[in-house]
Amino acid sequence: MAIDFDKEKQELTRRNFFSLTAWGIYGVGLLGGLALCGKFFVPNVKYGPASKFSIGLASNFPDGAVQNIQDQKVSIIRHGQNIGAISEVCQHLGCTVAASSTGYDCPCHGSKYDAMGNVTHGPAQIGLFWFGISQLPSGELQVDKGNIVPIGTYYVVKS
Repeated sequence: MAIDFDKEKQELTRRNFFSLTAWGIYGVGLLGGLALCGKFFVPNVKYGPASKFSIGLASNFPDGAVQNIQDQKVSIIRHGQNIGAISEVCQHLGCTVAASSTGYDCPCHGSKYDAMGNVTHGPAQIGLFWFGISQLPSGELQVDKGNIVPIGTYYVVKS
């Protein structure tokens, strides 16, 4: 028995075209959905700079000094034996604040902070973060941006 292949050929009609198109759209949507589900199992981690960094010896900071560490967006302040680290990132939308005669000013939306980082004028609702400071065995001081401490928390330099 011979099979006539010409009879099995179908003509591409409008109905067949739309049917194939619908199945194609369904297949693309199904593959896209599976790809999104697969992405769920892959961690979405962004590696950034270390949260701890050394600022050197306490003797590098004279009494009354406010020194900016630009690459870390942190100001180091010293009052006598007390050393503090204040974030320079505005708590409104994350802009970098600039030191001013009254404390810190945000150039983006006008938030103002006093010298301790407390909000004096909005739109920011909370003050600048203070970071914990510790001393390494080498005698250098280390700021930990992962350790947010209450405003006005200083590290006391041991003589």
